[in-house]
Amino acid sequence: MSNTLSPTAPSQTFIKFKPGDIVNARGQIAVILDILASPHSDNVCLYIRFAHNIGNARPYDMLEISPDRMKGVDLWEPATMDELQQAIEKRRQVLDRELQEVIQMAEGN
Repeated sequence: MSNTLSPTAPSQTFIKFKPGDIVNARGQIAVILDILASPHSDNVCLYIRFAHNIGNARPYDMLEISPDRMKGVDLWEPATMDELQQAIEKRRQVLDRELQEVIQMAEGN
């Protein structure tokens, strides 16, 4: 039996997203990787990949939420592929700048 949130699970209807959805998480663009629901409580774990974390050691974030502890997830809105591509390009520019700084530092020695 899968732990992935099923749209037919009545106690978990407080989540309006599914894996693969692009979201605007209060100004940060991300993709929902997975949603795991506890069979023993109302707790749900969201695995999410934020564009601003690309290149970091941690490839994704995990948020444990419940109807009583939404941690702002209830304020998230759907986002578009264009918004995701813009966020990724912004992150790419940051990484390119940092990489260039390392190269310039090494060339200076």
